[in-house]
Parts: sequence; structure tokens; C-alpha cells
Amino acid sequence: MAGHDKVRIVAHDEEWASRCAGEAEAIRAVIAPARAFIDHVGSTAIRGLMGKPCIDLLVSLLDWSEAQQVAATLKAAGYVEEESCDNPPRIFLVKPDPVTPFHLHLVPNGNSWGQDMIVFRDELSGDPDLASRYAALKQRLAQAYPTDAKAYTRGKSSFVAEVLRHAAGAFSNDRLLTHQRAELNRAQAYQNLALAAQFGVAAIAAISVYSSDNATLLNFALIGFGLAGFWLLLGSRQRKHRSAGDQARRAVLLASGLNARFSAEQRLRIFDGFTAPIENKPMVREESYFASRAEPSYFRLAELIEESAYWTRDLQRASAQAMCLVLVAVALLMGFTLWHAMSSMSTDAQVSLARVLVAALVFLLSSDTVGTMIAHKNAADAIDDVLQRVESAAARGYTEPDLLLLLSDYNAVVEGAPVALPGIYQLRRGKLTRRWRAYLENKRLTELS
Repeated sequence: MAGHDKVRIVAHDEEWASRCAGEAEAIRAVIAPARAFIDHVGSTAIRGLMGKPCIDLLVSLLDWSEAQQVAATLKAAGYVEEESCDNPPRIFLVKPDPVTPFHLHLVPNGNSWGQDMIVFRDELSGDPDLASRYAALKQRLAQAYPTDAKAYTRGKSSFVAEVLRHAAGAFSNDRLLTHQRAELNRAQAYQNLALAAQFGVAAIAAISVYSSDNATLLNFALIGFGLAGFWLLLGSRQRKHRSAGDQARRAVLLASGLNARFSAEQRLRIFDGFTAPIENKPMVREESYFASRAEPSYFRLAELIEESAYWTRDLQRASAQAMCLVLVAVALLMGFTLWHAMSSMSTDAQVSLARVLVAALVFLLSSDTVGTMIAHKNAADAIDDVLQRVESAAARGYTEPDLLLLLSDYNAVVEGAPVALPGIYQLRRGKLTRRWRAYLENKRLTELS
């Protein structure tokens, strides 16, 4: 568009949407058999937003090799080519109209320039306050540059760039990592509460042994049923947050390791699964979470898997050892208590204490303490195998099939493993950090030798 063109801002016209739909159908028929997605973009696409009376159409061509033929067809249909660019690839055409001209942006399907137009439109559509500020800016610019369309457009550039940066940050790796930590922390909190509910049921069963009052026993039973229902609810919540955290981890490894770009549908599905709040919490930065500084590649993906596996293996092993110590301590305490009861208490007291011990045993079995301990150990062993396979993948040059299978197997192991015990990460963090740094240095020296 020429720089001397007048800039005119008008109120939103409800007819813009129907005119756009009609033109889109006409374009689709004209360019056939070429196929394209046609989006209504720009201010006229946002209901209630004032703007210049020109309808912007984004035509995303599925086969860019057909671009010149499609452009020629559009010119024959009344469009005028105004601009053609190679980086990013796009062709800008205008269909003159005394009331509402059409501005057509022909781009390859998936083109980042075109995607930015869609993202900007969607951000304004979903945020009335943002749209209002944009409208006010356009009015000020139109008054300042009434005959200079290029200056008007330049004046909007910083606002548009800021909106796109904010939108990109909403799906960044840092935000994914922050959601991952929040979801897994919430899952662990629910797991701890579920364990407390199980302990409460066992405690009530133990205490009830010493009561013969029917009303009291009934109250104990009601409380026990309430705690059991609470336990079921907590288990459901724990699984939901664990699933969301696991999804975030899978996405981070692909996005950070391979610079994978997910579709808008997939990004929304991932982020819609997050329910743990992250507002007013420090953002988890990718650089502080991963030590690797390699460029996105299968080599970087291998390094991320290796680092994640190194930490996870240690936390799983430490959790298994801690549970083993707890089980041994509980077994010794129960054995000593039973021996003391048999040797010094009356028969009635011995029977009551035996019932208490049975209640404690039921708690240990119902919480599957032994099974969880074994699961921690098995997970540590399986992750150790993943670490060894990283070395094998390195020897074979980090081939795509090896790394994708390794990623799949690592995720399967982690998702099948119990959550590390509370406090284990805090206790092991300092030592693990030092060991990991030493491991990296030894690895670097080995590669240099």
C-alpha cells in the first residue's frame, strides 16, 4: 500500500464477516484444484473492534510450489499484486473496492508469519481489555498519521510484537517446566494426604479396640467410612495432577530437546490439563533446570534424558532405601511390643494390643508400603538401564530410532514409578548437584582424551 494512502478508522461493521465468508468461497473456487486454508484476520475479524475498512484474508497454501500459479489466477480474478517476499515467503495482493477492499496474504501453510497473524487475532478476540487498548492506539496513530499508512503500521509494531511475545511465553518451555513442577508437587501433596487418611482409618480401628460403647463404636465406624471416602477422592486428584505433570515432562523433553513445535490444538490440550496454580510462583527457567547447552538435536535430547534419568534414579533409590528403613523400624517396634506384651501384660491387655498390632499391619498392607518400596527399587533399576542405553546411543551416533525409543521407554518407566517420598529431593539436592557436575566434568575429559 502506498505511503500516501489515507488512514481511516471506522466502527466495526457486522457485514465484514459475511463479506469475508463470501470472498473466501469465491477464492476457493477460483484457485481450485489448489488447496488452501483461508482465515479472516486483522481488525475486521474481531467483533466490535474498530479498524480500517479493509478485510484481511490469510490464504495458507498447502503446496507452495503452486504459489505463482495461484497468484496469477487471483490477479485474473481482479486482485493486484502489491508485494512478493522470499523471507518469509509470502505474496501480498489487493482487490480494490470503493467501500471495503480485500487484502490477501498468500503464504505457505504453517508459515510463522501467517501464524503470527492468527495468534494476534485470537489474543485480541479473547481479551476485551487488550482489544480496547489496541483500538485506542489505532485511533491515536490515525490522528497522528492521517495520510501515511506506513507510519501508521510502524506505530503499531511494538504493540503487536509485545502481544506475540506474551502469547509465545504462554507456551514456552519455562512455562511448561513451571506447570510440571506445580502439578507434580500437587500430586505429591495429595498422595501424602491419602496416606494420612489411610493412617487415620488404621488409628481409629486401633483405638476402637479399647471401647465397648456402641455409640462410640458407631461414631468410629462413621469416621472411618468418611476417611475412606476422602482417601478415594484424594487418590483421584493425585492421579489427575500426576498425569498432567507427566504430560508436561514429555512435552518439555521434545520441545527443549528437538525444538519440537506442537500444533495449536496440542498446545491447548496440554495447557488445558493443568489445574495447579502457578501465579505468584517463580518461573522455572529452562537454563536452570537442564545443564545441557547443546543445540536442539538428538544429541541434546539424549543429554536431557541422561540428566533427568540420573536425578530420577537417585531419588527413586533413596526413596526405596528410606522405606526399607521405616519398615525395618516398624517391624522391630512391633516385635518388641509384642514380646513385652506377652511377658508382662494380662490376657485382656494382650488381646487388645494384638488387635492394635493387627490394625497397624492392616495399615501397612492397605497402603502397600512393601509394594511401593519394591516399585521404587524396580524403577531405579529400570532407569539405570536407560542411562546405560544413552551411552550405547552415543556410540551409534545418536540415531533417531534409538533416541525416540529411549525417550518412550524412559517416560514409561517414570510414569509407572511411585512419586519420590516427601523431603527426599530437598535432602539429596545439594549432593546430587555436586555429583552431577562431577559426572559432566569426567564425561567432558573422557571425550577430550
